[in-house]
Amino acid sequence: MHRPPAFAMEDLGAQHDLIEADDFGILIGTGADGPFATHIPMLLKRDEGTLGTLYGHVARPNPHVTLFGAEALAVFSGPHAYVSPTWYSDRSSNVPTWNYSAVHCYGVPRPLEDDPLKHLGQMVERYEGAGPNGWRLEELKPQMREALPRGIVTFRMEIARIEGKAKLSQNKPRAERERVIAGLEAAGETDLVETMRAALEKT
Repeated sequence: MHRPPAFAMEDLGAQHDLIEADDFGILIGTGADGPFATHIPMLLKRDEGTLGTLYGHVARPNPHVTLFGAEALAVFSGPHAYVSPTWYSDRSSNVPTWNYSAVHCYGVPRPLEDDPLKHLGQMVERYEGAGPNGWRLEELKPQMREALPRGIVTFRMEIARIEGKAKLSQNKPRAERERVIAGLEAAGETDLVETMRAALEKT
């Protein structure tokens, strides 16, 4: 990923934060026919491996299964939005752009030998929450629960290399960054506004 110094996100904790906040990513591998991508949620375990480990699953008929065991790229995108030149103090000296944050994780996804239901249970708990009204795998009819493992392939990908980028107008003076934030707020881009304000406070 192209990362000019002003936009480089080097802090591992910040990179992990983005993954966990926006964990519906893209897993990309390369086969005989070229690149192949699958859009899936992936669970991050920060304390497994030096840089963390990703867990996920794909449908068993998905050709991506044949690419497991080779290097892959997992892409995660944070809040993003269009930035108009009309938001700057001098609209004739600026061009349209896009502000965004992203994290790229490189590693080798490997099929899990563990019970797939254990993995699915962790994912369900992640998205349903731990409250008393959350749905659980145990609610499924026994025959459906027994059939689930036959329909998916779970994988584990220890992160061997990680890159983060946060392009949040850091190359502009503070006053211009504040104008961009105001423009984004007016456009209803609340998530990116919060991200940019947090970055501005650190400068």
